Amino acid sequence: MSIFLESRRFLFVNLLEVHMETIMSTETLFLLSALIPVVLMPFIMPMVAMMARRKNITDNPNARKLQKQPVMVLGGMVIISVLCVTLMFVNMFYNLSNLFTPLCVMIIFFIFGLLDDAIGLNYKVKLYMQILLIMMLFFCGEYRAHGFFGVFGVSSLNTTLSFLLTLFVGLLYVNAINFIDGIDGLASAVGVLSSIMLFKWNQLLGLTEMAFFSCAMAGIFAVFFLFNVFSSKYKMYMGDSGSLVLGFFIFISICPHGIKVDAESSLVLKYAFSYLFATFSVPVFDIFRVVIFRVLNGKSPFEPDRTHLHHVIVDMGVTHFLATTIIIFFNLCVLLVWFITAKAGMSLEWQFLVVVLTAITFIWGSYFLITYNRDHNPERYGRWKAAFELYSSKTENAHESVRYVIDKSIRIRRNK
Repeated sequence: MSIFLESRRFLFVNLLEVHMETIMSTETLFLLSALIPVVLMPFIMPMVAMMARRKNITDNPNARKLQKQPVMVLGGMVIISVLCVTLMFVNMFYNLSNLFTPLCVMIIFFIFGLLDDAIGLNYKVKLYMQILLIMMLFFCGEYRAHGFFGVFGVSSLNTTLSFLLTLFVGLLYVNAINFIDGIDGLASAVGVLSSIMLFKWNQLLGLTEMAFFSCAMAGIFAVFFLFNVFSSKYKMYMGDSGSLVLGFFIFISICPHGIKVDAESSLVLKYAFSYLFATFSVPVFDIFRVVIFRVLNGKSPFEPDRTHLHHVIVDMGVTHFLATTIIIFFNLCVLLVWFITAKAGMSLEWQFLVVVLTAITFIWGSYFLITYNRDHNPERYGRWKAAFELYSSKTENAHESVRYVIDKSIRIRRNK
């Protein structure tokens, strides 16, 4: 009798597994991995925000920062927890064992970022930690930059050059996201755009596990953007813990492990080098300009200041939401130029040059245009500022309505 029951149970389990595999197609799982964070975030984020408020874990205003009052700064905790839950669910239907190594390293990045948010770490400690973790991924996980995808005739690199390029790319993107996380919504908006573009990138590379990763990150940062920009009661910054997680995700997508397709098989992969520059044009070119100017002025590249593009735009009286919209629009324009040049069949080198010049025009050009008129033509700058302030005041009522809806739609039972 027990053998009969055991055989029936075994048959039932097998039939259930086959049935679930049929229902949970890869496309369905992609959709679910993006929707699960959308469902979880509105529950988890307010609870973490209330905990951060009670424990006074906040980012306080100072002369360099733009907020007028303390803001909770545990966004990284929400991001990493929702990401892990989402990937655990997907792992029930699709084997994500290849993500074990990068997830472990990502959690270490998160812990160091959390320590930096809580007690403040010396920039040298953070830099050495980043170098060590990137080296671990290079030698243990084989996440590395293999070449320039044919640009300048370089398709592959030897181990030494690959290591140096991987280290440069890792430090660039991990810190670039941290550098632009200075106004409400900008880093999370870049996170949404990056995740969507990297979803296509990972799909074309045959990296389905990383494609699931991208979908989950897109859902997470979409909801985080809404709370960060439009919520007053549960407003939260992602902090260093969140920006390091996002920067690390971008790094492991750009330097993937286990490419399975030929680089000539699609438009994106044929022009992959320029595609990556166009996708991340805002954080990359902003950090290049800021670091160059800090070094030329005899400052440390890691010393904070108010020379970012988002600072000069907000100083004109623009709301954080509008400033984020303008900067993301610049990024989309660079991507549009990439698409046009790729469809036109432009050579790899010329297309790369056009994309770089377009990014410099939008991201560096707008910065120099604003600062030049601020310093040398105050009358014109004053007219621009007055126009932006007028527009911002007209849209503030709409923003308040959205804030009211978001805050009132979230209910948290408080302990008396």
